[in-house]
Amino acid sequence: MPTKSTGSKLLWNGEPDHVTAINRHLAKAKKFACAIAFAKFSGYKLISETLISRIARGMEAVFVIGIDFYQSDPKLLRQLLKLKDIGDVRVYMGSDSGQWTFHPKLYLFEGRSSSTAIVGSANLTQGGIKNNHEVSVLLDVTDADWRQEFDDWLAGLLEDGEIVEATSARVKEYERRHTIYSTQMKVAQKRAERALERPDGGVLTLSEILREMKADSSEKGFDSSVERRAMHREEGRAVLARIASDRKWTSAEFLGEYEQLIRRMHSGGLHRSKTTIAKQADAFRSAVRGLLREENRDPATLFELLLEGFENVTGAGTNVITETLHFLDNDRFAVMNRNSVSGLAVAGFAGFPIMPTKQSVDGKMYASFCVQATEVRRDLGLANLSELDAVFNNAYWREIV
Repeated sequence: MPTKSTGSKLLWNGEPDHVTAINRHLAKAKKFACAIAFAKFSGYKLISETLISRIARGMEAVFVIGIDFYQSDPKLLRQLLKLKDIGDVRVYMGSDSGQWTFHPKLYLFEGRSSSTAIVGSANLTQGGIKNNHEVSVLLDVTDADWRQEFDDWLAGLLEDGEIVEATSARVKEYERRHTIYSTQMKVAQKRAERALERPDGGVLTLSEILREMKADSSEKGFDSSVERRAMHREEGRAVLARIASDRKWTSAEFLGEYEQLIRRMHSGGLHRSKTTIAKQADAFRSAVRGLLREENRDPATLFELLLEGFENVTGAGTNVITETLHFLDNDRFAVMNRNSVSGLAVAGFAGFPIMPTKQSVDGKMYASFCVQATEVRRDLGLANLSELDAVFNNAYWREIV
């Protein structure tokens, strides 16, 4: 039987507001589940009275709290663990080893005859559900099995290691890391304010990031990153040569090789299109074959060559095109994706699409991007564009919230 909607409305922090809606639906829910990117004790306090009352009276509750960028409050996680003493409560948190950012804002309420979902931009913080300019959709339905879908999604995240069950030990370790990060961010904010006042502040900012990366001896540091990228480039070129061969492949065989290729690339989200691209293997292989046979090493020319070859290959966008070119020559061809565009903007080179696509970038624009990336590389004293891309990636992920 199809899901039947019994009502929907927009929520913002005015009238109607998130706090009122969450408390109203908690008051009659049999089961409650939420998955939140960032949560703070300030937001929890606004719903705690209703939440504690309902849990004590038998409401099941599941909390999944992200810890990316150390935005969630350790105090909030400790408080959620205390709720397990009064009722049926499960608490999960992001994993330190998680590969992808945990970024949902979902509140699910299951009643006797209907279910309600609030989905939008509101984190479980005072700003998110009370003060900020936020917008969410509240949807009441009958005959929806959202809780089962939620549990299935949760099981997948646990299996993939993207989230873990919250324990006192894990929260304590997160609190230690959170304290260090928060202190460093305050120092960085003051440094950024000084940089903003200088005309060369962007390059100075990237120089400071590079300095910190070089001081980091872990696998996330500069030396390890550069070594890893050099190895990936060598391996990536070998995969490209296999893809360009005349050997007959099934879609499954191509998919295996393509997976090997994108594992050597450093743009995010490439795995999401791998199955779609595998269905267009012949066109993809033909384009790569043409690239490897081309003797011209002009960025505009080679970008246009792959742009034309990948025209009908859904999922093979600007990031795949430029990562492929970067495999061939990391002195000449820069990776062009959201991270690197953001990095160039920090250095004062704006004007490129924030989200580069095959529709918004042509060979001429890519050639200009490579020229400006090379200029920044020289200003930073880096050996090649792979090293610059490592700095850009580091700078970008510092900015994401």
